[in-house]
Amino acid sequence: MKYGPPGKPGYSRWNQKHRAEDRFSFSMAGRGVGYALLLAVLLIVLAATAVYLTKLEESIVYWVVNIGSFIILGLASFITARKARRHGLAYGVAIGGSYALLTCLIGAIAYPPFIGIGALLKRIGFSVLAGACGGVLGVNY
Repeated sequence: MKYGPPGKPGYSRWNQKHRAEDRFSFSMAGRGVGYALLLAVLLIVLAATAVYLTKLEESIVYWVVNIGSFIILGLASFITARKARRHGLAYGVAIGGSYALLTCLIGAIAYPPFIGIGALLKRIGFSVLAGACGGVLGVNY
């Protein structure tokens, strides 16, 4: 008895269309970092608009951005790993680490006092953790 892929018999392109990526793709990880940065900018704009239009204190923007960035990293890693169907942990770690380094670099250039090595390492650690969790969940769901 012969076994073939599900779908229409004789449809030879099924395997090429639905196969998982076999190796780690830096362009896909870059797209994941792009998703995270885009979502972060949208979150910042929404938080700033809420502070401007309401009587909320400006200190809430700091908390919204910090907590929201970890949710955003998990979501971006989830989406990227879901598309790749493999290497979820690697994609999550790459996206989390790259996002943390980019945001710290942009912050150091735009606002000159550097946050310090301890704060940088803590931010990288939490970002990698959030990205890794999102990547693992993306592959498994």
